[in-house]
Amino acid sequence: MANRRDFRGYGETPPTFRWPGGKTLALSLVFNFEEGAEHSVTEDGIIETIGEFAPVDVQTRDMGMESVYEYGQRAGIWRILNFLREEKVKATFFAAARALEANPDATKRIVADGHEICDHGLRWTELFRMTREQETGEIAASIELIEKMTGRKPSGFYAREPSANTLDILSGFGNFLYDSDSYADDLPYYCSETGMLIVPYTPDANDFHFLSPMHRFATGREFCEYLRETFDVLYRESSEQSKLMTAAFHVRITGRPGRFNALREFVAYAKRRQRTWIATREEIARFWLSEFPRDSNHAHSPADFGKLK
Repeated sequence: MANRRDFRGYGETPPTFRWPGGKTLALSLVFNFEEGAEHSVTEDGIIETIGEFAPVDVQTRDMGMESVYEYGQRAGIWRILNFLREEKVKATFFAAARALEANPDATKRIVADGHEICDHGLRWTELFRMTREQETGEIAASIELIEKMTGRKPSGFYAREPSANTLDILSGFGNFLYDSDSYADDLPYYCSETGMLIVPYTPDANDFHFLSPMHRFATGREFCEYLRETFDVLYRESSEQSKLMTAAFHVRITGRPGRFNALREFVAYAKRRQRTWIATREEIARFWLSEFPRDSNHAHSPADFGKLK
């Protein structure tokens, strides 16, 4: 069980390097594909509470909420996939295995277009509620179903609700290059206890905040402005020290017409900056593993990075 917390990180000595092609800012576009794997009274006895509006207040199916999630599968995913194909941009899909199973046509298209599928669990099951044995079985089931639907095992993992055992469990499987259950840095890093490479995710540059009960963004313009401001800070800093930015979307949220322009405008904005590398998280992880290999203690100390590159 990995419990130690690291408040130091890279400190004043972040690694000196450039991303492929001499780029300085790696941009990871993540699309959460979860519809059909959310909480449901008929599936796990839990009423889904996060959506376009407040949930029902009795223990029964929430038909309105179900239709909101169905929109992601029926319409949102295709709007986003068509856009990514048009822009010739590769993205990472945080895909719950049951969501992939619910829509084989979309799954086939994601794979055919060269996007990465990162394991987002079997369903929206909180791993921290499980025993170690239960969690291991749950992750094994998600790997198996994703391989069945896509033809390959996932190389990345994002639990949504990890436990203190998650990283150690992932290390026991042979397919995972990285985990994204952290929001702790602007660069990848190694977990000092397990050796797992962490490619940090984002809680703020995330369209999740359109939804109830957060309602932090009201319009696509507001969200796009936040993405651009995040990008601008990191891009400016990256002229001295290379950085990583994640922009997070959900097919049922940004896939809505009134929000979709935020994605379109942000991608156009990022592509105009010459030092930007738009990459999948697997590409980012493979680069990091190659440039900064794990040592026998799993992670270089911050002081070591200046010596490496």
